[in-house]
Amino acid sequence: MKLTTSLLACAITTHLALTAPLIQAQTLRAESGNPATFNSQLATMMSKYASQEHGMSIQLNTGQALSMTGVKVGSGRIDLTMIPTELYTYMGEGSQMYAGMGDQAVKAAENIRSLFGYVHGAYHIFTWADSGITNWSDIAGKNVYIGPSSSASSLAIEQVIKANTGMSPGEGYNAITMGWGASGQAFSDGQIDVLVSGAQIGSSSIEQYSLVKPIRFLGVTEAGKASESWQTLIASPAMQALEINKDTYANTVNNDDAITLLAFTMMTIVNRTLSDEDAYQLTQSFWDNAAEIRGSGPTFKSILIDNAFVGVNAPLHQGAYRYYLEQGIDVPEHLRPRAE
Repeated sequence: MKLTTSLLACAITTHLALTAPLIQAQTLRAESGNPATFNSQLATMMSKYASQEHGMSIQLNTGQALSMTGVKVGSGRIDLTMIPTELYTYMGEGSQMYAGMGDQAVKAAENIRSLFGYVHGAYHIFTWADSGITNWSDIAGKNVYIGPSSSASSLAIEQVIKANTGMSPGEGYNAITMGWGASGQAFSDGQIDVLVSGAQIGSSSIEQYSLVKPIRFLGVTEAGKASESWQTLIASPAMQALEINKDTYANTVNNDDAITLLAFTMMTIVNRTLSDEDAYQLTQSFWDNAAEIRGSGPTFKSILIDNAFVGVNAPLHQGAYRYYLEQGIDVPEHLRPRAE
């Protein structure tokens, strides 16, 4: 009887030892936008390096509306996402696309913590060179794509257009909203006169349009830069003015050497209840492999730890904060973790 009991105890101990790693293993739930976009590509890389270095599993669901992924993180329905910086502000205020959600978005914002931020891209506004649109005033009465409906992008693009024309959707031009992917086909088919693409500088997707036939960019004018709408935009931590050369893309007909675009930032966020160790490992594995990320393509060249807080306006998670302290990086006071 004693032998049987001992064997049973040994078997249980062995079973627990073998299954302990499985029990401790955790799958983090993550969401991102269009799988072809910069944020989804970075999320995929985060998953790769976290798995390689720490055995972490990240289940990534792409093609999601970023206006809702932040709410999902804050409410604990998912663990990780990347959102346009201004969405965190709107959530905390319960304003814009969150105005009809009662206090749900506001409460979700309270639970959001950040890992790092980055410049996601710039809003490239362009038309076919033979469209008859040679300047901003020519968009009057035209179909202008402004981004997905009720998105942070559409709000920003509306303000860029207002800064340069004084016009608003339905009051001067026809604002067209649809998914990013569908908009390109609509532009090619002639259903849209002016296309806006939120993309990294030098994007191959924009280059493809210019290789079909010449395109013209509508850059921010000097009068536009002086407008209240533009000044309000670039005063936000979510936005920056960015200039490209007229030769950045092939087959463009712009005469000015520099074309001013509106660049936008994003940040990687998690729920505050994510363990400090998980947040630390996610941050560490990403930045420790930043050189490899930059080497994977020209669109990733801005991924530098010196820019880790670009576009970040949510307090850091304690685990991420620990990593930056270990690296000797000065964390702005307003981003230091809150006392929980």
